[in-house]
Amino acid sequence: MSAPASCELRVSRNDQDLRLVTGARAEIERRNRTIPDADTFQHEMLGAGWISDGVDLAAMVAAGADGWDLEVGESGAGASAGLRLLLADLLPAGAVDELAALADGLRDDPMPWHAEWVPPVPPALAGEGAAWFDVLVPSVNWRQDDAAADPVAHHRHARIIWAPRWCVVVWTGRTGGEGSKYRTWGLPDRRFEGRPSDGGGAERMARILRAVVRHIEWSVDMVDLELETWENYFLAQAAGDGGLFVGPDFHRLQRHLALLGHGTALNRDAMRTLVRRIEIQPGIPADVRDLVREKCERFLSQSQAQRRAVRQSFDLVANATSGQQFRLAQERADRDGAFQAIVGILAAVFVAPGLIAAFYGANVKGLPGADAREGLWFMLLGSVLAGLISVCLTLVVRARSRRPRS
Repeated sequence: MSAPASCELRVSRNDQDLRLVTGARAEIERRNRTIPDADTFQHEMLGAGWISDGVDLAAMVAAGADGWDLEVGESGAGASAGLRLLLADLLPAGAVDELAALADGLRDDPMPWHAEWVPPVPPALAGEGAAWFDVLVPSVNWRQDDAAADPVAHHRHARIIWAPRWCVVVWTGRTGGEGSKYRTWGLPDRRFEGRPSDGGGAERMARILRAVVRHIEWSVDMVDLELETWENYFLAQAAGDGGLFVGPDFHRLQRHLALLGHGTALNRDAMRTLVRRIEIQPGIPADVRDLVREKCERFLSQSQAQRRAVRQSFDLVANATSGQQFRLAQERADRDGAFQAIVGILAAVFVAPGLIAAFYGANVKGLPGADAREGLWFMLLGSVLAGLISVCLTLVVRARSRRPRS
């Protein structure tokens, strides 16, 4: 059985804040310098990570906690098994089974962004006063000015389930950007949440939503940075030896623009999902509703400008491509014209003299010197004169054809 790729449990117990972090979340927190580098926790199912000093897992997940929140991913067998292990004593068995079913259902059947309904709550979770909904979390990663690499746009779905005392967040795996060294974990940064275990389940859910809003803001800003990277690459290619119509790799430029357009669309879908959910879902704090409305209105305006920038960039590439095709066609026409000029001169040199020689070879009566040795010289002189006249006529006609009309 594979371990969850991300797991974080925060428990309030007797005025203590206890924390367990494993997997991807532990890696993120170490990079942010919020937990020590050394592992203090190792578990066959949950993997390696960090746990609060002086606490073991059994004491942390024992019954009687004042409140708690759990973040787990990726949804699937590993996440469900980890969720059952951690919540076995914190919730009734029926509620744990229903949470595991909701976690498994996220991977195969996430809520669409345009969903107009409040999702139904299973009976055991309803007895806990729980509610749930899904959000979309996009990530557009900066390539650090590495224009040779493709832009990276990927996303995760998150299912947020909360009750008066607790909150659970389940993540799907990352979709998109596979194989890129610039693809991040795509999980919202939770450094700015203040004291992690303050408040009930609604406040814990609100902190998750605030983190999602910050993450979307970061992803939208990354599109601006990536568009600037694309433009710098285009200008650098255009400034090369071949110039605008020879230097740029238009196939790569168009592919990068298509990926950036996809990232912009992901951001807009995430904003629409969030706005739709806070408008429909009951129980969301008023300050969170106001924050989402205000931020997403700005994000949608910013992403609309990004969509226009992508379309204008496609027009720029199309114009440059047309110029490149025109240049290639002109070069081909010049080569064809040079070839035809050579063929015309060769024809002028050899056809007329060949015609004179043909008359003499046919023994046409009345030709000068036809019956004497001097006929050879007459034939040669006629051939030279005919060739010269043909060449002169060809050159005169070509010169007149190049002269612009008045």
